[in-house]
Amino acid sequence: MFLWLWKNIRGYVMIEVTGFSVERFMNMAARKGIYMWDVERVPGGVAMRVSIKAFKSLGDCVLKTRCVVKIKEKSGLPFALHRYRKRKVLFLGTLVMVALVYYLSCFVWLIDVKGNSRVSRDQILEYCQSQGLQIGALKYKIDNKQLKTDIMGRFHDISWLDIRIKGTRAQISLVESMPKPVILDKSAPCDIVATKDGLVTSIITSAGQPKVKQNDVVKKGDVLVTGNVKAASDNGDVYTAVHASSEVWAKMYTEIALEVPYEHEEKRYSGMEESRLSVLVFGFELKLPEKEVPFVSYDKAVRRDQLKFGEDYPLPVILCKETFKEFSLVKLKRTPEQAKDLAEKMINARIIREFDFAADIIDKSVAMEETDTGLLVKALITTNERIDAESPISSQPEA
Repeated sequence: MFLWLWKNIRGYVMIEVTGFSVERFMNMAARKGIYMWDVERVPGGVAMRVSIKAFKSLGDCVLKTRCVVKIKEKSGLPFALHRYRKRKVLFLGTLVMVALVYYLSCFVWLIDVKGNSRVSRDQILEYCQSQGLQIGALKYKIDNKQLKTDIMGRFHDISWLDIRIKGTRAQISLVESMPKPVILDKSAPCDIVATKDGLVTSIITSAGQPKVKQNDVVKKGDVLVTGNVKAASDNGDVYTAVHASSEVWAKMYTEIALEVPYEHEEKRYSGMEESRLSVLVFGFELKLPEKEVPFVSYDKAVRRDQLKFGEDYPLPVILCKETFKEFSLVKLKRTPEQAKDLAEKMINARIIREFDFAADIIDKSVAMEETDTGLLVKALITTNERIDAESPISSQPEA
């Protein structure tokens, strides 16, 4: 890359050497210390590339070998400057552009946050903005070490943080600390209550007095295990409040009802598209002349591309493209078999979405009834789920 850049800055020419003493010509040029590259055979001679200074030194070689040298191509900055030497406005515009790009490279135009899960990205950016790191901030005025210290002090869920500013991009990388484990206070008395309605299938109690047994029907909020434990003594029955602990499972029945119509509409795209362009410069939108969308029904997609010089030099210019894709709604009709397959998929999706992952699906019975317009579906899902939860003691000991 550096060699290519150096060759183009100095300028070079591609020449074609023909005659009876081409090899002698090249040997003489080599003895004079002339660097030649991209040498290749051509009809009647060879083609090669040499620098401008080297080309001017080839006169002696040409006279002594009587070879014919023709310039086939001129490349590099000197030729470009000579070609556009009279276009002063172009040179001035180029200098202004270079100065503008250099000026814009002194600011931060993009902030990335990586590694966050529990800590909100918006909260991090909002706090960074209050500390001076924001879009458009002069990057040389940002104290990375102090900012890291401030962020770590503000967000206690962050265990490691790194802030790097490369080009016009600021990258905030972090590692969140492990969440603190929930420590149960075993000394606090409590009851075990039901979180759902159901038929108790098993109850395993390690502390407390069970109030229900297997095959009992319970409702949400019922006390399953009380923390008031009765113990016999010389002075009669004595009640002691303990931290009840139990694992209670119950059988539950959930009904799912849905209808799958035979007739339905589906989008069919015609392949016709229309686009609108706009530009965001320093946060201000510059809309180009808009065209009316010629479609009645269409989907809209928005794409935003930030201009950049490489990955580390984004600029405060964002190109926005809105694409409108035409579609038409086509009425289709399902067969009863297709409706049954779709109903089965819909029921399974409801089970995955609505039931707890730890729940055991014991049974799934599905009844389908065909009508003139569609398929009526009723599903009864039988599950075995854990329903115990701790709750402060609310009941008084029985006399």
